[in-house]
Amino acid sequence: MEISQFSESVPFLANVFHTIPSMTQLKLKSSLLLLKHDQRLRTLFYLGRLEAKSGSYQLAFGSPEEDLFRQQKFFFSHDGIQWYLLPAPSTWSDAWGHLHQEFQGTSDFILRLHPGGDGSPSSKVQERDRLWYVVHSILREAAGVPRGALRYSTAGDAVLNPFFPGLNESELGALSNYQHFRVPERAAEENLRGRPDCDLSVDVFDRLEVDVLPEGKSFALRLNETGQLATWSSLHWLGLVNYHQANGLYGFFYSGDGRKNWDLPLMVDL
Repeated sequence: MEISQFSESVPFLANVFHTIPSMTQLKLKSSLLLLKHDQRLRTLFYLGRLEAKSGSYQLAFGSPEEDLFRQQKFFFSHDGIQWYLLPAPSTWSDAWGHLHQEFQGTSDFILRLHPGGDGSPSSKVQERDRLWYVVHSILREAAGVPRGALRYSTAGDAVLNPFFPGLNESELGALSNYQHFRVPERAAEENLRGRPDCDLSVDVFDRLEVDVLPEGKSFALRLNETGQLATWSSLHWLGLVNYHQANGLYGFFYSGDGRKNWDLPLMVDL
């Protein structure tokens, strides 16, 4: 959730059985506003909370640039007051996504990896680096926004669309109306294909429904009883929930243990 809409966004979490205690809300909002100022960030988002064996990690990310994804920075906090930069590791591997050991809650903790069956040597991963990888992966694979919330400016920057009116009730229930919150990875022709009313500045962003495998089955989309609020959850990164109110607010929130659900292909009909 974008920090300027933090207070308005928190009540929506009740629809997906999450909550943030009042005192924690006050601490987070105050400390994140200070973090945005101190780091000279143009945008700052509160991502959520990763539960560890001992304590938890509060997570946030933002960018000092006009472009949401350029020079993006990750941050973590143990108490919701003091925030620390989460730097990208010098080297990392997608094999870290297969780690199933729980987080310890100590950023300096060293996880020793045993030699792989393919003959790869043993190695070590610092919990801080693994935490960066999890935030990076959640944002790339699971975080989403309604179609039109992101746009490319005339300067070529990916920005939040200040003129976005929100999806209407008839559009909320279609997964095709939601996009990844990331730099487009698919060809523009693929993302524009099949949209009779396509807008080049907003439709070049990757669609959720055709990207993460298994296609069309990696997210669970639900409407509340009024039909005014849509929530779509990642089935790969359990605990990541996106939300959008008809003609209004949108965002995403994570509350999980940082472990990817690799059993999904065995849980759905392919």
